[in-house]
Amino acid sequence: MSTTAHKISLIIQIQLGGIEHPTDKDFAVVRRQFLTDKGIIFDRIQRLIRCVIDCKAYDCDAISTRHALDLATSLAAEYWENSNLQLRQIPQVGPAAIRKLVSNDINSIEELMAKDTSTIERIMSKNPPHGRKMKDMLMSFPRLDLTSEIMGRAPSNPGQNPKVSVKVALSYLNDNIPVWKGKKPSLMFMAETTGGKLVHFWRGNIFKLEKGCELKFNVELSSPNEEIKCWVACEEIVGTVRSLVLKHNLPPSAFPAPAASPQANDKSLTGDENARRDDADEFGGDDFDDDDMLAVVRSIEPAGHEYDSDEFEEIDVEDSKPQNPKKVQKQEVFVPSVQMTNGKWTCSHPCADGKVLKNGKQCRHRCCHEGLDKPRKIKKTTDNTSGSGAGSRNNDANSRVKAASSGVAQKSKVCGFSLNLYSEPNQNADNERYSQVQGKSKRRDVLEFGRG
Repeated sequence: MSTTAHKISLIIQIQLGGIEHPTDKDFAVVRRQFLTDKGIIFDRIQRLIRCVIDCKAYDCDAISTRHALDLATSLAAEYWENSNLQLRQIPQVGPAAIRKLVSNDINSIEELMAKDTSTIERIMSKNPPHGRKMKDMLMSFPRLDLTSEIMGRAPSNPGQNPKVSVKVALSYLNDNIPVWKGKKPSLMFMAETTGGKLVHFWRGNIFKLEKGCELKFNVELSSPNEEIKCWVACEEIVGTVRSLVLKHNLPPSAFPAPAASPQANDKSLTGDENARRDDADEFGGDDFDDDDMLAVVRSIEPAGHEYDSDEFEEIDVEDSKPQNPKKVQKQEVFVPSVQMTNGKWTCSHPCADGKVLKNGKQCRHRCCHEGLDKPRKIKKTTDNTSGSGAGSRNNDANSRVKAASSGVAQKSKVCGFSLNLYSEPNQNADNERYSQVQGKSKRRDVLEFGRG
């Protein structure tokens, strides 16, 4: 008992559970304080539970209202409803007498009332006239009776759920007005549907049952299988509950056709998506499904790294019409290897020497961090330039090769690429193009060596 709420909860459970109080001397010191606290708690909690009953009855919540009524009755009687502890309500019946009655299959006051005086005396180990006195005392225990019937259909608007008219008669089976422990008990009645809707609630005194009490109300039904349940009990005495079930027997044609659900009309959902929706977490989590996560993982292509390849792609230098600058590939310039401090040689990757990639992360190339065992070799590639014309490039190149025997061919090596310059009528234009390519290559060499 670390908090006040724990103390209150334990005191309520001790009382309603019928736990015997210790008989030692140590408990006698705190017994008075325990009984004082119990009286204060049960007095205030009664007002609280009545507020709950009124609020739930206003909301037409039949399930919450019924459970709140059972709890209120148990708190007023100080014992749980629907248990053999209701025998503790009888005066002069303690824990020892309860154990004797329960061992003889007597678990309620009604079962005890059905026994004769001699049987009661034998079970209780008492002498006459103990049995007769107990029988006379139990005659004043309220025995309620409940009858109801459906009078017929009540008027309702077309296209709405049908309504039925119900009549309930409340009474008691005692010879006289029952008075239990000097009090005339109060009654409560409620009617509900199996769908959990409260359709009628009534409170009154048992005096109103002397000449018979009839209650009439209408019930709106929502399905052909729906039933009506009626309950009546005393507010402060446990073991007095009476209930019954009514069936309306209306044909299914009396109910309007159910509206199609949005999920049934959604034709865009496939069978797999519906199955995943049905298997979703019932508590409404916002996590991704396993199938969605797997689809994302599969869509990611692993980045390919060639750790042992330092080759450049071959680029053709053509004399044709200028292409779109966006589609022209960048010409790679050979950078000679430099010996590192560990004795190995640098590679040609732009991320070598601790440089980061375009995404700002360090590369995973082994050659960039540890180097190569041998310096890279210069790859020599020859690409013949092609002239502009209406024919294909291959045919134009062959014609130029044939014409080279009569012209003067000049060859020059620029940045590892072979440029064939023929002394033809277009020799001046070819020389201008050659000078432009050579100038760009020299500037690119300077920039690349400057970066190194």
